[in-house]
Amino acid sequence: MSRQYEQPPGALPPPGLLSAQIPNLGPVIDPPYIDVPDFSEYLAPAETKAVEVEPLESWFTTDIRQKAVDLALALESDRVTRKLEGKRHQVLDVGTRSMDRETELPLVGIYNYTDDVVVEVTIDPMRRAVIEVAEKSYQPALTESEQKQAVEIVRDDGRLAEAGIDVSTGVGLIVEDEDGGSPRHGHRLVDLRFGPADRYVPTAFAIVDLSAQEIVEAGLIAQEVAP
Repeated sequence: MSRQYEQPPGALPPPGLLSAQIPNLGPVIDPPYIDVPDFSEYLAPAETKAVEVEPLESWFTTDIRQKAVDLALALESDRVTRKLEGKRHQVLDVGTRSMDRETELPLVGIYNYTDDVVVEVTIDPMRRAVIEVAEKSYQPALTESEQKQAVEIVRDDGRLAEAGIDVSTGVGLIVEDEDGGSPRHGHRLVDLRFGPADRYVPTAFAIVDLSAQEIVEAGLIAQEVAP
């Protein structure tokens, strides 16, 4: 025997939001993809409300970031130069490091492509001193300058360009070779994907080894027509 249940007053969901309703929180795809179905018609419109915010000024300004880099790479900073002398390297990022509850100091991340290690330099900008230098083995996120380097390596190679691919559309992320016996294990590897902005599926790919400054693999990606 079936029974009917009524929702008690004041129970969730709140007014204006049905229990089966899926709010559309984006993102907005512009231009819209032409190779996948548009599911936006199944999403309920999201109600937005303007709010006032008060921006906070951070102590970690562009000037302090640049001073931290200058101090980390200064000739008098022997602990840094000893680790980077004769090595191909690049400053990837400048973040912060918490020393205690009340103290944060700039942390300069330098990638050593020769040995595939990250040199982390903690800087005290007030004392104009290097506090600590440490070598660590991990792969930081891809930077814009590294992506440009990887794209230029693909451009110079010429294979994708000859196949009609616009290599300037390349966007990438860092990947790792998990084979411990591989000669590329631990290298700075970039997975680049190429294609028009209105396509969800890229038209080509390239794996670029920034440590060895060469292409590992590149090719075209088969395309399917959306129903």
